[in-house]
Amino acid sequence: MTVGRARVRAPRHALLLLAALLVLPSPSPVRAQSQAPTPVEAPSVGLEVPVAEATFSRAGSEMSVLLVEAATGQVLVAQDAERVRPIASTIKLVTALVVVDALPPRSLIDVGEEVVGIEGAQFGLRPGEQWSVEDLLAALLLRSGNEVAIALAVAVAGDEDAFIDRMVAVLEGLGIDGVRPASSSGLRLGDALSAEQLAVVARAALAQPRIASIVALRSASASGRDADLDNRNLLIGRYEGATGLKTGFTDAAGYTLAASARRDERELIAIVLGAASEEERLAVATRLLDHGFDRTRRHALGGELELRTGSGRVLLTTPDVVITIPRDAQGRLVWPVALRGGDLVTLVQAEVDRRSIGAVPVVRVDARRPSGGTASLGQGMADGVYTSLRAASLSGLLG
Repeated sequence: MTVGRARVRAPRHALLLLAALLVLPSPSPVRAQSQAPTPVEAPSVGLEVPVAEATFSRAGSEMSVLLVEAATGQVLVAQDAERVRPIASTIKLVTALVVVDALPPRSLIDVGEEVVGIEGAQFGLRPGEQWSVEDLLAALLLRSGNEVAIALAVAVAGDEDAFIDRMVAVLEGLGIDGVRPASSSGLRLGDALSAEQLAVVARAALAQPRIASIVALRSASASGRDADLDNRNLLIGRYEGATGLKTGFTDAAGYTLAASARRDERELIAIVLGAASEEERLAVATRLLDHGFDRTRRHALGGELELRTGSGRVLLTTPDVVITIPRDAQGRLVWPVALRGGDLVTLVQAEVDRRSIGAVPVVRVDARRPSGGTASLGQGMADGVYTSLRAASLSGLLG
């Protein structure tokens, strides 16, 4: 298989805001390479849904849509995103996470009778063939071969039921509890997640280089096949900066899509569940991504305050905190108006357009003057007295 350069996507900054979102515990049954990026704690910015409500209906049932920052999981747009519903072949992202955790890239897989009689989308596997695991991953993620999912499941765990146990373990490792897929392919009603849960899976897939390098391809070549494997995700090659991820369709799920794109060092993930047609899911995902890139921006909050006291200098600093805010909004840290040198300050409030979004931890550094002589007398007179407050560097508006 011919693939593009593998890319690891991980958060550039560890956000420490108190309003937690998508906090994912460390998985125990799976290795670190199949985890989502280290979770960050970031507030929802409460942006409006950019698509008309009428566009979000399918046979009287509202679509579920979600737009998040890939690096942080911060929610930018959400509608009906908590409802668990069938997601069709987008469940294959979980299948791929299990496979890359279990099988090295150069593994060879012997195809057996398990691929006979599988319904839905096919790659064309036949019993007795031998394939590399990377070729089968491409067939799974680009062509959505349902028999490929079964072949991989058998190669990893011996049968599909045992493989589903591993899917459950991966989901639990990502903080998604109480969910048991019904298949490795997405053909069944029980293959269900919410848009929020699928976004967590999508973040994990983008953080896995072997998966990310495949889903970003417009097509790939596979040994033993004359024709290339064309990607069913029509965003690839059509939408600027598209990087993935996976499409799906069943009668019960409708048209589903986990879409991702990267521009200006930002990567966004759009989830669309329950669209009425392939065209609708593509249009909604496009408008969601456009909205995120055009109307929001990454914003850095950070700063320090220097307190001058008789006993020396007290420096209060915060880590850089990076959040997503509306493009025309302003963010800042709000330091207490008056402080004493001995005051214990552990948190400073963060605001976007004067609306509180949480608090950032403060690190205190004391640099005391040498003791003795007149310096000691000056220190004694000043300690405990209301001290001066000087803004050494207020970088709360880094933009």
